[in-house]
Amino acid sequence: MDGDFRTQFVRDPASLKHYPALVLNADYRPLSYYPLSLWPWQEAIKAAYLDRVQIVAEYDHVVRSQRAEFRIPSVVVLKDYVKPQKRVAFTRFNLFLRDEFCCQYCGAKGDLTFDHVIPRARGGVTSWENVVAACS
Repeated sequence: MDGDFRTQFVRDPASLKHYPALVLNADYRPLSYYPLSLWPWQEAIKAAYLDRVQIVAEYDHVVRSQRAEFRIPSVVVLKDYVKPQKRVAFTRFNLFLRDEFCCQYCGAKGDLTFDHVIPRARGGVTSWENVVAACS
C-alpha cells in the first residue's frame, strides 16, 4: 500500500480540534463565563447522539462514522437545567480577574503573582479577603 491510499482513509485529528462547541444551560445562558463553557466537538456530538443536548448551530464541517454523517455542532443547549454554583472558586485566575490583572500595591500590569496581606507565618489564611494580586 502506498501513502496516498492510507491518507485517503485516515484523518488527521489535529485538523478537527479547532471546532469547540459553546455549551448553554437549559435557560440559554453559558454554564460558565470565565472560562467560557466550551466542549470539544467529540463531546458535543456524543451528547447530541445520547439526546442530552439540543443543537442550536453547526459548523460547515462534517465528520463521518461507518454508518452516519454528522455536522459538527458549534452551539448546544442542555436539555436538563444545571443549577449554577453560588460560590466562586478561589483560583489564581479568578483572583487576577477580581484585581483586574494589576498589582494591588503599585498598579503594574506585568508579571503577576499573589500575596497574603497578613502573612501565613503570622496566622494569615488563604481567602478572598487576605490574598491580592502583586508584582512578582
